[in-house]
Amino acid sequence: MANKNNTTSSYNRRSNYKKLNYENNQQQDIKQDNTEYEFNSFRSYRLNAISYYGMMNVFDLYKPEQIRDLIRDPMANNQVLREISRILYGCNGVYTNTVDYMTAIPTLDNVIVPYGESKQKKKRNRLLMQSTLKGIKHKEIVRDALFRGMVDGIAFYYFETTERPLSREKIMSNYDVERIHEINELGINASIISLSPDYTKIIGIRNSNYQLAFDLSYFDNCEGEEADRKLRKYPKEIRDKYYQGNHERWVVLDPTKTIVHKIRSSKEEPWGRPLALAAINDVLYGDYFTDTKRNVLDEINNRIIYQTFPEGKDKGTSALSQKQQQNQHEKVKGAVMNKNNRGGISFFSVAAGTKINSIDANNTDIFDDKYESNLCDKIAMDLGIAASLLNGSGSGNYSSQVNNLELLSSEIFQWIEQIEAELNKCINANIIKDKRNSVECKYLPTTYVNQKTMVANAKDLYLQGKGSLSLWASAAGISPEVYFALLDQELEDNIENKYPVHQTSYTYSSKDDKVGRPTDDDSSNYSTLQTKANNTNGTPAPSTQ
Repeated sequence: MANKNNTTSSYNRRSNYKKLNYENNQQQDIKQDNTEYEFNSFRSYRLNAISYYGMMNVFDLYKPEQIRDLIRDPMANNQVLREISRILYGCNGVYTNTVDYMTAIPTLDNVIVPYGESKQKKKRNRLLMQSTLKGIKHKEIVRDALFRGMVDGIAFYYFETTERPLSREKIMSNYDVERIHEINELGINASIISLSPDYTKIIGIRNSNYQLAFDLSYFDNCEGEEADRKLRKYPKEIRDKYYQGNHERWVVLDPTKTIVHKIRSSKEEPWGRPLALAAINDVLYGDYFTDTKRNVLDEINNRIIYQTFPEGKDKGTSALSQKQQQNQHEKVKGAVMNKNNRGGISFFSVAAGTKINSIDANNTDIFDDKYESNLCDKIAMDLGIAASLLNGSGSGNYSSQVNNLELLSSEIFQWIEQIEAELNKCINANIIKDKRNSVECKYLPTTYVNQKTMVANAKDLYLQGKGSLSLWASAAGISPEVYFALLDQELEDNIENKYPVHQTSYTYSSKDDKVGRPTDDDSSNYSTLQTKANNTNGTPAPSTQ
């Protein structure tokens, strides 16, 4: 009963927290000049996660046995596995490069396809789709979702179409300056807000769409940031539930406004699996291998040098007196230490029969490149990429690299299809609002590697069949809107007539009057007159019979 009273009291305090300020903001006109700031949480992922975990060793936080137990149940231990994946992204070069290259390889060239029977509505809805995609910077969103999906295994976003309360402060604290904030111009009608996977969860499937719930306790742990400022970054649906002071911890979100991207999991599983999950064991072994090499290198650099005094008449005794031994020991020690610290030449004399030796590291085979190369190949294979694609060396030939790129691209575009479907769902439900005349944005399966092939395919379709000029332009990396705008501008400027093409065999046909020998109908040449009279040129050639 005491816990229930404490919970109720906590929610009452939260409900009253700057509630008056919130109500005043709701009544005030938020349309200010362009110097106002609009903040959202699209800012802190890399700073709060990857920068924090950068260059840390996983073994500093977890024991090997604990990591093996975590991998066995990735759904129950997903949050911990996400933290481990962020650590590995910050300290393992193979993993870092794999994620970055897979994020960058698709060109994200796209075409917009309107559906329906009304030409006017199709044109209007297509323009709405273009404007919305431009406003939310869809390519940046797609690449961010790919990045988060590979590192965390899952990414959550909220498609907000209402204006959020703006900050009127002209002075920012160190906390604000150190964060990456989104600053939108006033009047934008759509924005994408990222939701923390640590406080967001899939709770079911509704009409084939994922149903999300958000944990309101996220705002109770402000970490140096005011709760009111933190709330401004989040959608109105979440802000209203927070200020209402409900006793429920989780807020169920509208599925038509949420975007979910998860990889390497079935549809009914609540979480995805980070890309590094299959490679964690080999990555940790690689860290252990590197630490061992460093220890061996330390043994080589920190050599142990010893001297053996000349043996006396009796076995186990020295021919030198105690004072002579101490004097010789200091001379040898001083010479060796000075040489190690400063380099150069050191000279000293020793008694006859003295032996000076060093203890060398026995195992130096570990520095052979083949061991590290094999280890990098194994990690890359676990991540699904050929190591030769990352460093240009190692095993594998050109054909195997091409095959690996094709497999890699197919996986990436499978993920892009999921993000594409979620974006189209939100835009059609909240911006277009016309089921009979819906619009879709389709990303072409074009990468920076196969772009020439895609252009050639689009060109063949256009020249040999009923291909699309928009598809051809998109495959070449040129937006159809930009391409057609340039054509319209050239027509308005009469570029074709002002600057005609060069007269070559490629630009004129044999039937053109400007091609070939000029005709002379008034010729008085006897042969010409006889040919015309007999219609010799009209006689069929034997080859045509």
